[in-house]
Amino acid sequence: MNTIYTLGYSGWKPIALKAQVDTLGARLVDIRYNPQSRRPEWRKDAFRALLGDHYTHWPSLGNRNYKTGGPIELAAPDVALGLASSVLPEFPIILMCACREVESCHRLVAATFLSERLGAPIVHLAP
Repeated sequence: MNTIYTLGYSGWKPIALKAQVDTLGARLVDIRYNPQSRRPEWRKDAFRALLGDHYTHWPSLGNRNYKTGGPIELAAPDVALGLASSVLPEFPIILMCACREVESCHRLVAATFLSERLGAPIVHLAP
């Protein structure tokens, strides 16, 4: 089974993020509930332009409570499990959101959920 990587784009430059995707031969999985940003380089369309089919958005791993600050609640983790089951045998994935610190981010919850069910190791990437 390939590796589940996680990454918070805060602190990264888009070109460095692309280099990481290329080096790992990975698929970048945007797990933001809403894949938009005030900064244009971090919007869904910018990622598609930069990474082509190496980018995908899985709102099923988004945190429903990202706006309220409530407890982390993944939108539809079983849907994401099906997606990951089809991608991970062929490619590593990088679960990406905005948060710099993984310890307080929903991507840790998402990565752990997938890892426990699929047996894939987790590696957290930093800029």
